[in-house]
Amino acid sequence: RKLSEGFYRGLGLTDVEGVLREIDKLDKIGADEVAKLLVEGCGADENQARACLELAELTAADGAELSGKFDTLCEKHANDSEAYVLARQGLDTLAMIVDEAARIRPGSVIADLKIARGLDYYTGSVYETFLDGAAALGSICSGGRYDNLASQGNRKYPGVGLSIGLSRLVSYMLH
Repeated sequence: RKLSEGFYRGLGLTDVEGVLREIDKLDKIGADEVAKLLVEGCGADENQARACLELAELTAADGAELSGKFDTLCEKHANDSEAYVLARQGLDTLAMIVDEAARIRPGSVIADLKIARGLDYYTGSVYETFLDGAAALGSICSGGRYDNLASQGNRKYPGVGLSIGLSRLVSYMLH
């Protein structure tokens, strides 16, 4: 989320949560409709909307590839270098996650920036899990990082949460 937020702010967009909500609709309604929603509801101009969609198209199976693609995109759209510092922090974290997962099971984790999760309680990486050979089934498990969801007095507890699509798994097993 830092990566996306920094990039959006670097473009001059201030409604980061709104942009994330619209980008999360990409698979459901397509790029043209999402671009329209970004302009109409989030205050983006056409160029900003297209830049947001370009970020959402980024995928990579390793940190170096992700970093290279992101740097190319930033060179093309860079406006606010301070905001891109936040984006770079997020990029470094995401690259580490992808690289560490690749050490355990190469190719099993892919950074996919269209998985945006427009819910504001996510504060870090978000994820979706798909069964090999059954992508049409959809995500069978999803979730993300929460830094401020649980608290006790002044103390906040970070965590990672997930939900499992039990009906999707059962339907797959019955076929």
